[in-house]
Amino acid sequence: MSEVILVAVNDSPAAFAAVTVAIDHAQRRGAKLHAVVVIEGGETERHLAVSALPATRRHAGADAVLAHVVARGSSAGLEVTGSRRSGRVAAEILDEARAVDAIMIVMGRVERPGHLIPTIGSHTLRVLEFTTVPVLVVPLR
Repeated sequence: MSEVILVAVNDSPAAFAAVTVAIDHAQRRGAKLHAVVVIEGGETERHLAVSALPATRRHAGADAVLAHVVARGSSAGLEVTGSRRSGRVAAEILDEARAVDAIMIVMGRVERPGHLIPTIGSHTLRVLEFTTVPVLVVPLR
C-alpha cells in the first residue's frame, strides 16, 4: 500500500500554500495525496457569512477547492483523491487522516490575532493536540 499525505484545505491563501508543500512532499516520497475540506456544520458554525449561505453553495465551493487541488496534484504527476466532510473541523480532519491511513497531515497556518496563540488557529491546535501522525503547519509566506 502506498503512503498517503493528507492536506487539509479551504479557499484561503494559506491552504493553497499548504497544497504546494504537500505536493512537494508527496513527490519526494512517492506518496499519494489526499485532500480534505471540512464544512463546519450545525452548532460549530462560527462564520455567519458562511453559515448563511445555502448548503448547496457551501458544498459547491468545497467541491471547487477539491477540484483545484486534484488538478494541481495530477498535473504534478501524483495520484490524488479528495473528500468533503461536514462537522467539527479538527475532528473531521483527524478522522479523515485515520480513514486514509495518512502518514502526515499538512495544514496552512492562519494567524488569529487575539487568540491564545495568535500564530496558529484553534483547528490547527486541536489537530496538533490529538493527532497520532506528524503535522506540517505551513506559513503563508
